[in-house]
Amino acid sequence: MVVRWLMIAALMLLPPSGFAADGKFGGKVVDTPPKEQMVPGWIFIQARNHMLRRVEVAHAVIYRGRQGDRRQRRCNLDCLAVGQEILITAEQDSSGEWHAKRVEILWPGLDRSSRESSGFDNHP
Repeated sequence: MVVRWLMIAALMLLPPSGFAADGKFGGKVVDTPPKEQMVPGWIFIQARNHMLRRVEVAHAVIYRGRQGDRRQRRCNLDCLAVGQEILITAEQDSSGEWHAKRVEILWPGLDRSSRESSGFDNHP
Protein backbone atom coordinates (compact mmCIF):
# COMPACT_ATOMS: atom_id res chain seq x y z
CA MET A 1 0.00 0.00 0.00
CA VAL A 2 2.81 2.42 0.90
CA VAL A 3 4.59 1.60 -2.37
CA ARG A 4 1.47 2.47 -4.35
CA TRP A 5 1.19 5.86 -2.65
CA LEU A 6 4.88 6.55 -3.23
CA MET A 7 4.49 5.77 -6.93
CA ILE A 8 1.44 8.03 -7.21
CA ALA A 9 3.28 10.85 -5.43
CA ALA A 10 6.31 10.42 -7.68
CA LEU A 11 4.16 10.55 -10.81
CA MET A 12 2.42 13.72 -9.62
CA LEU A 13 5.77 15.42 -8.94
CA LEU A 14 7.15 14.71 -12.42
CA PRO A 15 7.02 17.68 -14.77
CA PRO A 16 4.36 17.49 -17.49
CA SER A 17 7.12 17.55 -20.15
CA GLY A 18 8.12 14.10 -18.92
CA PHE A 19 4.92 12.81 -20.51
CA ALA A 20 5.25 14.76 -23.76
CA ALA A 21 4.71 12.66 -26.84
CA ASP A 22 6.17 13.37 -30.23
CA GLY A 23 3.86 14.89 -32.79
CA LYS A 24 3.92 14.05 -36.48
CA PHE A 25 2.68 16.51 -39.06
CA GLY A 26 3.36 17.48 -42.62
CA GLY A 27 2.93 20.29 -45.04
CA LYS A 28 4.70 22.61 -47.41
CA VAL A 29 7.69 24.77 -46.52
CA VAL A 30 6.67 28.41 -47.00
CA ASP A 31 8.39 31.77 -46.79
CA THR A 32 8.54 33.54 -43.44
CA PRO A 33 5.35 35.61 -43.07
CA PRO A 34 5.86 39.39 -43.46
CA LYS A 35 5.04 40.13 -39.80
CA GLU A 36 7.52 37.52 -38.50
CA GLN A 37 11.26 37.88 -38.16
CA MET A 38 13.31 35.20 -39.90
CA VAL A 39 15.32 33.18 -37.36
CA PRO A 40 18.17 30.90 -38.51
CA GLY A 41 17.30 27.23 -38.06
CA TRP A 42 13.53 27.83 -38.01
CA ILE A 43 11.10 27.25 -40.88
CA PHE A 44 7.36 27.69 -41.44
CA ILE A 45 5.18 24.78 -42.52
CA GLN A 46 1.72 25.24 -44.00
CA ALA A 47 -0.62 22.26 -43.69
CA ARG A 48 -3.32 21.38 -46.21
CA ASN A 49 -5.88 23.10 -43.99
CA HIS A 50 -3.73 26.29 -44.27
CA MET A 51 -2.63 26.13 -40.62
CA LEU A 52 0.85 27.61 -40.25
CA ARG A 53 3.43 26.19 -37.82
CA ARG A 54 6.86 27.52 -36.95
CA VAL A 55 9.33 24.69 -36.44
CA GLU A 56 12.91 24.66 -35.21
CA VAL A 57 14.87 22.31 -37.49
CA ALA A 58 18.47 23.24 -36.58
CA HIS A 59 18.98 20.06 -34.53
CA ALA A 60 16.83 17.71 -36.59
CA VAL A 61 17.99 14.77 -38.64
CA ILE A 62 16.96 15.57 -42.21
CA TYR A 63 16.37 12.95 -44.92
CA ARG A 64 15.56 13.21 -48.63
CA GLY A 65 12.76 10.84 -49.62
CA ARG A 66 11.94 7.44 -48.20
CA GLN A 67 13.73 5.10 -50.62
CA GLY A 68 17.31 3.92 -50.42
CA ASP A 69 20.01 3.86 -47.78
CA ARG A 70 19.42 6.35 -44.94
CA ARG A 71 23.09 7.35 -44.85
CA GLN A 72 22.95 8.40 -48.50
CA ARG A 73 19.64 10.23 -48.05
CA ARG A 74 20.76 12.21 -45.00
CA CYS A 75 21.38 15.91 -45.58
CA ASN A 76 21.52 19.23 -43.69
CA LEU A 77 19.59 22.51 -43.57
CA ASP A 78 20.74 23.33 -47.12
CA CYS A 79 18.34 20.64 -48.37
CA LEU A 80 15.25 22.52 -47.15
CA ALA A 81 13.61 24.94 -49.56
CA VAL A 82 10.33 26.78 -50.04
CA GLY A 83 7.79 24.63 -51.88
CA GLN A 84 8.92 21.26 -50.54
CA GLU A 85 6.43 18.84 -49.05
CA ILE A 86 7.87 17.54 -45.80
CA LEU A 87 6.93 15.27 -42.91
CA ILE A 88 8.11 16.29 -39.44
CA THR A 89 8.42 14.40 -36.18
CA ALA A 90 8.72 16.96 -33.39
CA GLU A 91 8.00 17.73 -29.79
CA GLN A 92 6.25 20.80 -28.47
CA ASP A 93 7.79 22.76 -25.62
CA SER A 94 5.90 24.43 -22.77
CA SER A 95 5.57 27.67 -24.76
CA GLY A 96 3.96 25.86 -27.71
CA GLU A 97 6.99 25.97 -30.04
CA TRP A 98 7.74 22.90 -32.16
CA HIS A 99 11.25 21.39 -32.17
CA ALA A 100 11.85 18.87 -34.94
CA LYS A 101 13.68 15.65 -34.27
CA ARG A 102 13.30 14.28 -37.78
CA VAL A 103 12.43 15.84 -41.14
CA GLU A 104 11.63 13.85 -44.28
CA ILE A 105 11.54 15.69 -47.60
CA LEU A 106 8.71 14.01 -49.49
CA TRP A 107 8.61 16.18 -52.62
CA PRO A 108 11.68 18.01 -53.89
CA GLY A 109 10.16 21.45 -54.48
CA LEU A 110 12.55 24.14 -55.68
CA ASP A 111 16.21 23.67 -56.48
CA ARG A 112 18.97 25.73 -54.82
CA SER A 113 19.06 28.46 -57.51
CA SER A 114 15.28 28.97 -57.27
CA ARG A 115 15.53 29.14 -53.47
CA GLU A 116 18.22 31.82 -53.62
CA SER A 117 16.19 33.93 -56.04
CA SER A 118 13.10 33.62 -53.81
CA GLY A 119 14.99 35.09 -50.84
CA PHE A 120 14.47 31.98 -48.70
CA ASP A 121 17.43 31.24 -46.49
CA ASN A 122 17.13 29.50 -43.13
CA HIS A 123 20.74 29.73 -42.00
CA PRO A 124 23.45 32.39 -41.79
